[in-house]
Amino acid sequence: MGRPRRGIAIAGLMITVMALVALLLSLWIPKQAADFYLAGKRTEETLDRLAEALQSPGSAEESQALETVLSEVYRAPALGLLNLGTVRERDGVREHFFPAPSSQRELDRTAAISEWIRYRNGFDAVQKVNFHLDRLERWRGGEIEATVRFELLGKPSGEPRSGVDRALLRMRLEPHERMLVITRARLLEGERLIASRPRFIDVARRSGISFRNRYYPGFLDRRLAFEMIRHGPGGITAADYDGDGWHDLFIPDGVESRLFRNRRDGTFEDVTARAGLGALSGVGVALFADIDNDGDEDLFVSRTFEPNQLFLNRGDGTFIDVTSSSGLEPDCCVTAASFADIDNDGDLDLYECRYLDPRREIPTSFYARNGEPNRLYRNNGGGIFTDITASAGVGDRGLCLGSAFGDYDGDGWPDLWVTNDFGRNTLYRNRGDGTFEDVTARSGTLAYGAGMSANFGDYDNDGRLDLYVAHIRSDQAWYAALPTVLDYGLGELRAGSWREELPLFFQLIRQSGPDLVAVFEQMASGNNLLRNRGDGTFEDVTASTGTNPPGWFWGSVFADFDNDGWLDIYSANGWIKGPRPTAETPDLELEFLHDVVTRPDLYNSGRLFSEGFHRGRSWHGWERNRHLRNNGDGTFTEVGYAEGDALTLNSRGVAVADFWNRGVLDLAIAASDDYPALLANEPTPGHHWLALELHGAASRLARGSNRDAVGARVSLSAGGLTQLREVTLGDGYGSQSSLRLYFGLGRAPEADRITVRWPRSGRTQTFHRVRADRFLRLTEGEDRLVERAFPSVEPLSP
Repeated sequence: MGRPRRGIAIAGLMITVMALVALLLSLWIPKQAADFYLAGKRTEETLDRLAEALQSPGSAEESQALETVLSEVYRAPALGLLNLGTVRERDGVREHFFPAPSSQRELDRTAAISEWIRYRNGFDAVQKVNFHLDRLERWRGGEIEATVRFELLGKPSGEPRSGVDRALLRMRLEPHERMLVITRARLLEGERLIASRPRFIDVARRSGISFRNRYYPGFLDRRLAFEMIRHGPGGITAADYDGDGWHDLFIPDGVESRLFRNRRDGTFEDVTARAGLGALSGVGVALFADIDNDGDEDLFVSRTFEPNQLFLNRGDGTFIDVTSSSGLEPDCCVTAASFADIDNDGDLDLYECRYLDPRREIPTSFYARNGEPNRLYRNNGGGIFTDITASAGVGDRGLCLGSAFGDYDGDGWPDLWVTNDFGRNTLYRNRGDGTFEDVTARSGTLAYGAGMSANFGDYDNDGRLDLYVAHIRSDQAWYAALPTVLDYGLGELRAGSWREELPLFFQLIRQSGPDLVAVFEQMASGNNLLRNRGDGTFEDVTASTGTNPPGWFWGSVFADFDNDGWLDIYSANGWIKGPRPTAETPDLELEFLHDVVTRPDLYNSGRLFSEGFHRGRSWHGWERNRHLRNNGDGTFTEVGYAEGDALTLNSRGVAVADFWNRGVLDLAIAASDDYPALLANEPTPGHHWLALELHGAASRLARGSNRDAVGARVSLSAGGLTQLREVTLGDGYGSQSSLRLYFGLGRAPEADRITVRWPRSGRTQTFHRVRADRFLRLTEGEDRLVERAFPSVEPLSP
C-alpha cells in the first residue's frame, strides 16, 4: 500500500508544481511582454519628438525641442553627419557616405544639439524627417539600447534638387519625467543620395490618363467580415491589344475599368465602350493573352463577387464575351493571375490566385490557410478550358496575392511561384507530366510574411532565373520578439482559439523547426531576393544585396531601367492614407499589432479589420515607392527619391513597357483610391539597347509554340555580359508587363550573340553581330530578325 500512496503523492506534487509553474508563467509572460511593448512604444515616441524637432526650421525652436529629447547627461562622440565623402557617381546620381568622425572627443548635450542644428541648417528645405526603431537590443532595468533608422528628405544648400539622407544609429535612452530621453547616440552607417536631374516624370494626366480608381461597391454596400479588403485591389496591365506595336493600358477598377489606347502621339484615348468592355466593375486583374493562337490578344478579367469573364479579340479593336462557352468557373476573389503553356501543347493555360471570401472569412492568424483554393485551367485549344487543379496539385489554400511562371531549373517546363498574404511562399516544380510538386522547403525558398507579388528574373547575369517577393517590412518589426510571441500564444490559450491555431503552429514547426520566434521575425522582415544556385536550390541574399527597403509593398518588377545590362527592381508601396502621422497621432500599425497580440477577441471578431478601427488614421500611408538600382556587383542601391519615381500614392500594381517606343522601359502604377501614374523614363546618354519581339509559330509548325511566345528564353551577350530573359505573362501583383524583351547594352554598340530557345519544341536560333538600338521581330522557324521602325515620339512633359 505504501508504494501506491507514495506514487499518488508524487504525482500530486508534480501536478501541483506544474500548476504553480503555469500560474507563474501566466503572470510573468504578460508582465515581460507589457514591459517590452512599453519600452518600444516610449522609444518610438521619443524618436517622433526628435523628428518633429528637426522638421521645423529655426535654431531657437529646434534647440528648445532638442533639449526635451536629449538628456542632461548626454555624452557621445560627434555623429559625423556634417562630413560627406563621395563613394560613386553614376548616371547623374551621386552617392555619398558619412564617415566616422576623426575625433573621439565626447560631446555634451549642448554640443550635440549644436551638431544637429548645424546639420539641419545645411538644408534649404526639408520635406520629411523620420526616425524608426529598428531593434530593441536591451530594454530591461530602465536603460534602453536600440538601433534606429534615420531618414531625411530635403534640398541641401547649393544642390539643384532634393536628396535623401539615410543612416543607422545606435542609441541609449533612459526614463526622465514619464518619458525617455537619449543619453548616447552613435552613427553605424549612413549615406546621402542626390541626383542632378530626375530620371522619371509622371505624365499620366497630360497623356490622357486622368482616371481615379474607386472602391468596388460590393465592398461598401454590405457588411463584410474582412473590411480591409476594400483597400487591396489595384492591378494594372500594359499590352498591345490592337497589334500596332504601341503599348496600351488597361486599368482595373472597382466601379468601371478602363481601356486606354495608345494614340502613337504621346497621348492615350479611352476606348472602353468602343471596345465592348464597359461596365466591368470589381476587377482585380486583367490579362491580355492570345488564348486561341489567332494572332490577336484576348482578355481575361477577374470580377470579385461576380463571374470572371473571358473576351475574344475580334481583330478590329473590339471584343466579344465568350465566358459561357469557355469552361471557366465563376471563381470568387481572384486577386492575381498568370498564363503559361504548362503542358507544352502550344496553348496558354491559366492560373488564378484567390484570396479569402471577405463576406464570411477573416485571416485565421498570422499564418492563414483559409483562402479560396487557387485554380489551374488547361487550355484544350480554341480557348476552351478545363479545371485541372486537383490533378496538377496546385490548389494552394493560402491567401494568394501573386503568381508567376518561369523555368527556374532550365528543363523546358514552366514552374510556378506563388506568394501568400498572412502566410508563406510556395515554389512548384513542373514535373512535365501535367503535375507539379511543392519543392519549397527543399529548394530553400520557404519564407513567411505578407507575400504580395511574385517575380522571376536573372538579377546577377549568371544565366539562371532568381526569385523576388514583396512583403511588408514593418516599421514595428522590433515587436516580433520572444516576449511578444509568448504573450500571443498565452492569449490564444486564454481565448480558447488554440484549437484552430494549434494545427497551424504544427505546420510551421514541420516546415521550419521549433524556433517560432524566427518565423515571426521573418513575417515582419520584408521583401526577399532568392538567388538561384543552379542545383535546384536558392540562397536568400536579401541582406547582402540590400533589396529589402522598409515599407508595405505590393507589385514589383524586374527591369533594366538605365540600359546598363543589369536588372533593377521597382516596388510599389503604401497601405491606407490618413493625416500625416505625428507624435500625438502616430501611425496605426503598432496599436494594431499590440491589439492582435493582447486582444484575440478583437481579432477573432474581425473588429480589428473594420473601418471603424482605423478611424481615418494613417496606416503605412505616405510611404514612397522604391527603386532599387542594380550596381552590377551583387548589391542594389535605393535611388527612388533621387530618380523621381518615389511616389506616395498608396500604390498597388506595377507594369513596365516602352510606351513611346524610345528604347527605354517606362512605368505604369496603379493606386488604391487615387490616380494612377505613368512615369516616362529619361534615356541614359550613351547607353545602347535592343528590343526583341517574339512570335510563336503555333499550328504553322510541328510542335510550334504559343503565338505570344510565353516561356521563350533569350540569352544575349554584349560588352562582356550575358543576360537572360524569359517571356512572362502575368506577374507582380495583379499586373501584366510588356511581352517585348528589352536588353540594355551599356556602351556596347552591338550584341555579339543572341540565342533564342522556343518553349514547346526546344528549338534554338542563334544570331551574331546584331546592331544595337533597334526593335527586332523574330518568328519561330524563320531565321531572320526583322527590324520594326516607329516614328519618333516623346512623352508630353507636365
